[in-house]
Amino acid sequence: MTSTILFGSIARHTCKLVPPAVVGAMTLGAGLHASFSYAADDYPNKPVRYLLHVSPGGGTDVLARQMASELEQILGQPFVVENRPGGQTGVQLASIVNAAPDGYTIGSTTATHIAVMNSVFDEYSLDSVDWIAGLVTDPPVMVVHDSVPFDSLEELVEEVKANPGQYTVSGTVDGSTGHIAWAMFAEAAGITEEEVRYVPYDSQGDSVTANVGGHVPIGMAWTGITRDHVEAGNLRVLGVLSEDRVSAYPDAPTFTEAGYDVDPSWQQFRGIIGPKGIPDDVKEKLAGALERVTQTEDYIEYIESSNLNSRFMGPEEFTEFVERQNEIVAEWVERLDLDE
Repeated sequence: MTSTILFGSIARHTCKLVPPAVVGAMTLGAGLHASFSYAADDYPNKPVRYLLHVSPGGGTDVLARQMASELEQILGQPFVVENRPGGQTGVQLASIVNAAPDGYTIGSTTATHIAVMNSVFDEYSLDSVDWIAGLVTDPPVMVVHDSVPFDSLEELVEEVKANPGQYTVSGTVDGSTGHIAWAMFAEAAGITEEEVRYVPYDSQGDSVTANVGGHVPIGMAWTGITRDHVEAGNLRVLGVLSEDRVSAYPDAPTFTEAGYDVDPSWQQFRGIIGPKGIPDDVKEKLAGALERVTQTEDYIEYIESSNLNSRFMGPEEFTEFVERQNEIVAEWVERLDLDE
């Protein structure tokens, strides 16, 4: 179900998609860029659609709502958060790619987008969108339901190998950050697909809900979305894919500490994308506002309370960052036979 959150004065506005005829006219060249550049002087002068690829409740969703509230205060227009889960990010991507490149449609992005561009969609690639800004990084954590009979990564490996096919692990869609993180760990631990089956969900919120309910006993998730469940005693953290231990779970070893050689540079990230071709002045104005958000007291408090790693990247740096991540994804998509 699509969930739309209206901020501030949005109740007095109605967001309208650009008609196809106007989209077609956007190929006319210099005149278009001139009109968009002129509009950048007072951008935005109407509500901005902020499309998410996830269901409500997950880390990306919560961060987006925090960003939307702050952006409204800075830019003076509502940012309308719309959840567009499904189709392994395809529902959201189609809406963004087909929108007018004028800065009035933006969207959430994570490493999952890079994964599905490599493994699922022939029609989408890094060049299909503009990479506007990177916001945070978030190391993957291995969690288990409180009922499972093991308390460490070593015991997990022993248990699943002694009981092949009896355990499953959840995360987001095939080829996503969580899936690749699990694949890296499984390879290092010598766990085969026959011993543990990976169960993909459209959102991290759905995946963790399955873990909390005991439907999927093992999960690859993130610090922010698991912390409350860990504190409530429903989940336990066995390890973290990071160079250093995370402050939220100081007793949980890194995979490397536990003896599993897994590349710690592979991290979840969250950022903002838009339709390809947003004029540079509009894109820079939006990125500048996003950077200002990351410097606000409320945002800093949210990042710290959520145990996220704040890392703002503007359009050029963010584009270079995702290109590097794309190299890792491409390697693992091939190794996991996800491109067939």
